[in-house]
Amino acid sequence: MDMLDVRHLYKSFGDNEVLKDINLTVQKGEVTAIIGPSGSGKSTLLRCINCLERAEKGTIVLDGITIAEEKNGVTEYLKEDELRTARLHLGMVFQNFNLFPHLNVVQNVSLAPIGVDKKDEKQAEQEALALLDKVGLSDKAKAYPFELSGGQAQRVAIARALAMDPDILCFDEPTSALDPELTGEVLEVIKGLAKEHMTMLIVTHEMGFAKEVATSVVFMDNGIILERGNPEQLLVNPKEERIKAFLNKLLSV
Repeated sequence: MDMLDVRHLYKSFGDNEVLKDINLTVQKGEVTAIIGPSGSGKSTLLRCINCLERAEKGTIVLDGITIAEEKNGVTEYLKEDELRTARLHLGMVFQNFNLFPHLNVVQNVSLAPIGVDKKDEKQAEQEALALLDKVGLSDKAKAYPFELSGGQAQRVAIARALAMDPDILCFDEPTSALDPELTGEVLEVIKGLAKEHMTMLIVTHEMGFAKEVATSVVFMDNGIILERGNPEQLLVNPKEERIKAFLNKLLSV
């Protein structure tokens, strides 16, 4: 079953065409790693899927709900209240955490369930504590973001995204803002989610991680999907010379 179906997606910023006829499907339980050079459109694709950016052309179907559809050459989105409901199917983890600095950890995680889902505060807090335990941070429930390491803050951000029980979890370079020694603790949490068959879209520059965790790897370059395949195929024996050059450059660093 396709949890996500993106068809003929185009996105520009002024004269800069960032996405060019993107077609992508993600099945339930699939972990899709999106790799490629800087400026290839990876993060923009995630932001369009999550409707943080609006595409000019193309169709986006999320868990059977058409949230954006091209009609007469222009993409039309659901009405704002319907779109807000549909977006609850998606969780988003950003590279810079985006935690609320005036709220402690458990408040950050329980905020959306209380404010959006209208859950009882005590129930939301109990569920938040369970998620913090899941990401190894039950002892930091009452801490504030400034008291956390980068790796801890990113794990809180993951717990916060999980709090809304999304069907798909999207990660935009989840370790790029972290020191190398803190990267592993975040990747371990994502590996755990993969073992639980969480459907995930992960923009990453961690090739070893992508090879280990992903069921499918997408290589983007210059706004297009150049190749898609299983990790062994695309990361070890890619068809495209552009991908070979990209991987060789990473290995030589």
